[in-house]
Amino acid sequence: MNRRMKNCWEILNCGRENGGPKVLELGECIASKEGLGHSCWAIAGTLCGGKVQGTIAEKEHNCMQCDVYKLYHRQLGSEGQRIAQEFPEEQQKYNTMLINRMKKS
Repeated sequence: MNRRMKNCWEILNCGRENGGPKVLELGECIASKEGLGHSCWAIAGTLCGGKVQGTIAEKEHNCMQCDVYKLYHRQLGSEGQRIAQEFPEEQQKYNTMLINRMKKS
């Protein structure tokens, strides 16, 4: 079964993707700008639930409750293992973010 894997903005219907209806009002989401529509919990500055979520540490609890996280988290999500295969560029960006975060710790 080869189902299309929706981006976070499609799942959450936020309208902040490139060309989306809310871009003029709220700006394009960093997840859309960076091509990380299956990894939005891993980046700071996403706007979920109508407000900026802040740093990864600040938004972690909210993200863990989110359908996107539950689908695409690499270890916990039901579809997480498909990301590397179907979106190798996004997986590379995700890996780089994790490595950089570990270096800063």
